[in-house]
Amino acid sequence: MALRAVTLIAASRRLTMSRAAWRKQVETTLTHGASALRDGDVATIGALFAEIDEWGDDQRAYQARRQLVELSFAAADKLRNEAWIELYVVVAEKILIALDRDPNEPVLLNYAGVLLYEIGQVTAAETLFAAAARLDPDLEHVQANRKAARRRRTDAQGAIPVPLRPRAIKAGQGAQRIAKRAWPVQEQTLSLVMIVKNEEEMLPGCLEAVHGAVDEIVIVDTGSTDRTVEIAKSFGARVVDFPWNGSFSDARNCSLEHATGDWVIYLDADEHLIPEDAKHLRALTGKSWREAFYLVETNYTGGDESGSSVAHLAMRVFKRKPEYRFEGRIHEQKTQSMPTYLPERFETTEIRIRHYGYLKSRITAKEKSRRNIELLSAEARELPGPFVDFNLGSEYMSLGEFDEARRYLDRAWDLLRREENWSAKGYSPMLAARVVQSRREDGDVAAARAAIAEGLVHYPDHTELVLQASLCARADGDLDEAARFAERCLELGDGPARYSATVGCGTYLARCMLAQIRTDQGRPEEAEALYKAALAEYPEYVAPVLPLATSMLARGIGTTEVRACVPAGRTSALLLLATALYEAGHSGEAEADFRSVLERQPGHSVARIGLIETLLSRANYDDAAGEAALEPEGSPLEAAAMGAELFARAASGKAVELGEAIGRARTRGLSEAEIALYSAWSAVIAGSTSPATVPADAFGPAQTALEALLRVKAFDAFATLVPAYEAIAVEETERREALAQIYFRRGFLDSAADEWIAAYQAAPTARPVIGLAQVAIAQGHVADAHELAHEAAALEPQNPRAARLVAALAQRHPL
Repeated sequence: MALRAVTLIAASRRLTMSRAAWRKQVETTLTHGASALRDGDVATIGALFAEIDEWGDDQRAYQARRQLVELSFAAADKLRNEAWIELYVVVAEKILIALDRDPNEPVLLNYAGVLLYEIGQVTAAETLFAAAARLDPDLEHVQANRKAARRRRTDAQGAIPVPLRPRAIKAGQGAQRIAKRAWPVQEQTLSLVMIVKNEEEMLPGCLEAVHGAVDEIVIVDTGSTDRTVEIAKSFGARVVDFPWNGSFSDARNCSLEHATGDWVIYLDADEHLIPEDAKHLRALTGKSWREAFYLVETNYTGGDESGSSVAHLAMRVFKRKPEYRFEGRIHEQKTQSMPTYLPERFETTEIRIRHYGYLKSRITAKEKSRRNIELLSAEARELPGPFVDFNLGSEYMSLGEFDEARRYLDRAWDLLRREENWSAKGYSPMLAARVVQSRREDGDVAAARAAIAEGLVHYPDHTELVLQASLCARADGDLDEAARFAERCLELGDGPARYSATVGCGTYLARCMLAQIRTDQGRPEEAEALYKAALAEYPEYVAPVLPLATSMLARGIGTTEVRACVPAGRTSALLLLATALYEAGHSGEAEADFRSVLERQPGHSVARIGLIETLLSRANYDDAAGEAALEPEGSPLEAAAMGAELFARAASGKAVELGEAIGRARTRGLSEAEIALYSAWSAVIAGSTSPATVPADAFGPAQTALEALLRVKAFDAFATLVPAYEAIAVEETERREALAQIYFRRGFLDSAADEWIAAYQAAPTARPVIGLAQVAIAQGHVADAHELAHEAAALEPQNPRAARLVAALAQRHPL
């Protein structure tokens, strides 16, 4: 009678029990089983297995069977005389009943094999071990068990001295029949499901890689206005229209409702399977004991081809069951109804996906992060929790808004750590790394270090945290400690994929970090060797090209030798080399390289801006203006190109073209202050001696333009800009001091002195006197410099710059 207490009350309730209720049901059954085993009550164990067979949840039934077998293994040694044999016979019979219904259960096949092996049915055990290995070759212990059974079967001296019982012999015969049926399931179908909107750019590459590996393609379109639907249908896709309602989960669930396959794989248009891996998808569908599969996804996070990336495991293939549905407006989840309490139901594969959706250019073009933040904020109001905060913080990080990112990530970190077994949550290692980065980027290095220490307690092999420790030490100025952490990263290697860590933290990124430290330490040749090693180790990551080329050029190494270090055929590498050449003064070669990039990719905005700046540095204003005019509307760098065109038109003194460009600038993203500055400049070019007042916000852009003109000695253009500069609504002393600094930096010492003298006459403070002292030093008039420095200190005794100048002169140029 007591056994009836563990029976579910009514069959109608079996499928409606909550997850917690089922967990309690399993725990109760195992408690009864443990008690029965302590008492040697084998009959009760058999009855419990019979009860489990009546459960309405296959996964919970499997869990209870497996754990009840494991309890039986542990109890066998404590049973008296031959009671353990009776226990093993009963348990084997019950497990074989379950396997007869579904023989494709590798764990239960292996357990049944162990039971039969111990009661003398070695041949049957070997067939079960072989069947389990056939289904899952990597199943723990199965290969060793198979070898042991084969060895025992062929060794006459090794027969197991157990009395053979008719029930054991019958079980062995039944086991061999079951083993013959244990094969991967054939003819299972696979559906690709997607949700899309305006993805004509990325969709062809996605479908090209995967369409031959699936049986159907179901695409839910949420309102495309480009060629997305046409492209989808060209690959044989069934397209379903779905009016966008702000919920990614609703759209994804719509795709699942229209799928007909036994399994589904879901992708986004910017996720591309590696073509040679797609063919392995079919083999997954035969593994009927699995519920889902993880693929290895690499998220490219830098510029279009910079190579920076984050790898993680993504559950993308799962059985099509009505209970497996997505939840959440964004970063939607589907595992809440899956048997995550059974790790053997989920397999990690080596099938790779490349995800391009986080490339900065695509984020900018689609305002993806802003859209995501809006949706996540709505979700946070409806269903607050650490995962939503984690995603909100991550979106703010992608925008570079680290103070806001930290607010959400810190809250996620606090909330998550209150949960049971929090460190095992799939996103927790990634959250730890982002908490550290947001704190460090927000300027709170001490708090970042505290999070690193806590994170490493739970994830000691989390290399990204160690790399963050190196960055913290460098920020604190402790270069030796920073180097030790970077070297530790190289010892650890990249962290496990389950951490979703940035790829390269234990390899090429750590080498680049160490190279930066060596540069800080004044050891450029060591730094260059490390950058070269990083490029050799991972040629896809081309970011080291810029610091490597910059360092080599600064040491006077010829451009031919520098070019030899740059990965061939990579457009982004050529772009970085062109940038280094431009900054090092090799403008002719830089121009040629920027043009080469644009020949390969005519729409490359960064290369176009680089070319424009190079042309401006050579005072080639007409060509610069022409290139700037080519930048299309809507480009992320549209405003920068428009500003460059205005500068080029003004510097060339062409009032008509400048006026036309100013008219276009009003709709091309340029600020009102900059438009006012160029309008005033245009008026001076046209002959006005008193241009209209220019807003103070134009002060910075005006200084940049003045210095750019002095750099190329465009004195006539400089002279026309000065009246417009003087019309800016800032204090005269501030204007003059800023202009003096520009003159001083460009080597026009007399003009710098004139401006500082005028600033002093307008307001006798220490700043212009310090400037005049700097001019005196540069001209070699040490005595005058001493006198001016002391005068500045007398004017403002608390001025730290004046005090430092007096001390520096006394030390370096004593009278």
